[in-house]
Amino acid sequence: MIRASVSEAKNRLSHFIRLVRGGEVVEIMDRDTPVARIVHVSKSQGAEKEALWITEAERIGLVTPPSDKKGFPRDFFDKEKMPAGKKILEALLEEREDGR
Repeated sequence: MIRASVSEAKNRLSHFIRLVRGGEVVEIMDRDTPVARIVHVSKSQGAEKEALWITEAERIGLVTPPSDKKGFPRDFFDKEKMPAGKKILEALLEEREDGR
């Protein structure tokens, strides 16, 4: 989400409209208090928040959209993969070394 002061929004409105067309959301701030939000008209209120953080996370590379709809692999929650008594950090580092 992009934040802009009232005066910046007034002076650069065309720029912010282009950003909104590209999927961004612009929040207008008045003395560090959010007072308005410019969003694309095609977005619904309920789905906006959910789609916004997912889109942003994908954009910056935190998450990758699924390549298929199969879900988790069958052995994803397999307790056999986690030896008893092992600390989570140790298991994670070992997993990284193994390339799993």
